Amino acid sequence: MPILVARYRRSVKMLNHASLTLTPDGLIIRVDNGILEMLGYVSGDLVGQSVDLVLTAAEAVDLKETIERSKSTGAVHGLKTGLVRKDGSSLTSYISFYPMQDRQGRVYSVVLTFDSVPGVATPPLFSNEFQRMFRFSNDAVAVTDTRGCILDVNQAFLDTYGYSRGELLGANPRILKSHHSSRELYSSMWADILDQAIGYWRGEIINLRKDGTEVPALLTISAIKDESGEVVNFLGVALDMTVEKELERLRKIYIDYIVHDMRGPLTTIMLNSDLLQMQIEAMSPEKARKKIDVIKHSSQRLSHMTADILDYSRLQRGANLPLDRKSVLFSQILREAAMPFEAVGKRFVVNGVDYADYIFDDAEIFVDIEKLNRVLYNLICNAFKYASTLVEVRFVIDDKGLAVTVEDDGRGISRKDAERIFEAFYQGEDGIRSGSAGLGLSVVKSFVEAHGGRVWSEPGKDTGARFSFHIPYVKP
Repeated sequence: MPILVARYRRSVKMLNHASLTLTPDGLIIRVDNGILEMLGYVSGDLVGQSVDLVLTAAEAVDLKETIERSKSTGAVHGLKTGLVRKDGSSLTSYISFYPMQDRQGRVYSVVLTFDSVPGVATPPLFSNEFQRMFRFSNDAVAVTDTRGCILDVNQAFLDTYGYSRGELLGANPRILKSHHSSRELYSSMWADILDQAIGYWRGEIINLRKDGTEVPALLTISAIKDESGEVVNFLGVALDMTVEKELERLRKIYIDYIVHDMRGPLTTIMLNSDLLQMQIEAMSPEKARKKIDVIKHSSQRLSHMTADILDYSRLQRGANLPLDRKSVLFSQILREAAMPFEAVGKRFVVNGVDYADYIFDDAEIFVDIEKLNRVLYNLICNAFKYASTLVEVRFVIDDKGLAVTVEDDGRGISRKDAERIFEAFYQGEDGIRSGSAGLGLSVVKSFVEAHGGRVWSEPGKDTGARFSFHIPYVKP
């Protein structure tokens, strides 16, 4: 705990106002400085004890009844009651009850406030307006008392950090602290929060979930003051920036991958275009055709790379992936996907027969033609890229749907790589990357799953790698 905050706590005088938090059954789970000073206890004396400990015998039953009443009627204000100090002496206080409810209206705790005079206004944090915003906010929100003990957290906070509410109420927010947060950071943070002219801090911070994973967050902590200007609570609002930071990381490596992978086909296009221009009159039609085929193939590679990047970017932004399903012959899609690889000098086999000799049975499927073409192209492109001599496609179309396997006889992948190969930019132990721009297999997975299917990879039978996908049958 920063020295600045510790000094601030010791200087706070809250003898006229105090609070504590109870479970619905009346067990104390949080106490603030005010109640400790009022009653002469330390925190360890009260947390975990029944609230009866601090009530005069005549008041205990009435208090429990009021707690039950507050669960159904809402806040109950200004009930006069007797409290017992640690030394046995008593005092009179006016207690208000504020039931804390989740989004379904279930009460998970009750906050009791103690005032030395009646008629104190409802604290802003317990107003109906704030509680509605608090419960339904999509940002992680936590409220603490001046001791730094968590008074309440909303559902978004629980979802973000993976704790249960019972684990957090009464705890200190430092439960989320990661090694990235230095003492200097906290000193600067609390200097701003406690500065009368500022009163808040806002900045990026990395917290920890319960499971130890990191959560980058844009955090705002504000000092909440009462009518006299005294700080009574701290309010923290955290925007989970996990997705934004991942996109930022990906954007930073986009350029490296794009420049690296586009240099090859661009060089090929320029070289063959120059050769074709210089030699077109002297070359035979067959040689000219081969040069044009190389240029077309390289251009298509660039087109697919840019399409992969755009689609992946849309998917990471959470954009919908609509399907334009149409009836089409599978042979048509396979021919278009395989066309750039017909003259690369490696054997291409379909269902056990050389591609040039294979006779399709022209089975129809009902799919998004462009997306399935990209799926097949990326898988076949990868296979030809790493194959030594052979690429084989096997497919089955039946009443269960379309099942396709693409296999090569290259150096292959390990089982460890097979489990992660569909992650964007993943590079395996042997340097096998997922597609032309590092995104191909990630896009494959997204397109197949958009069809309601699944895709997987595994080492080949003897060598190489095997990629398979299944798309369930859908009627036209």
